[in-house]
Amino acid sequence: VLEEGSDAEQVLGQAHAASFGASLESFVTPGYLDGRVFVLYDDCPCLVYGPVSRDIHAFDERVSLASLKRVTGTIALFVASWCGLEPSTPQDRPLA
Repeated sequence: VLEEGSDAEQVLGQAHAASFGASLESFVTPGYLDGRVFVLYDDCPCLVYGPVSRDIHAFDERVSLASLKRVTGTIALFVASWCGLEPSTPQDRPLA
């Protein structure tokens, strides 16, 4: 888990705002998150981000598909901003 206000969180917030048209809200939830394993056993900081959900990890868990689509766009924008983009060249493009 990253400290609040990290560069990664700021970039994710910008990507979220571009996708959702609203600021990213931070909140704490009780429960087990996979990110905990990365932090505890590999000292790898992480952000946890995902779609609107209900009863997550329960037998009747569900997510909003509209939210999932927007979150996918947010993650794509985050990766493009965080990692950067390179222009493609004709030899890099797959054949049709």
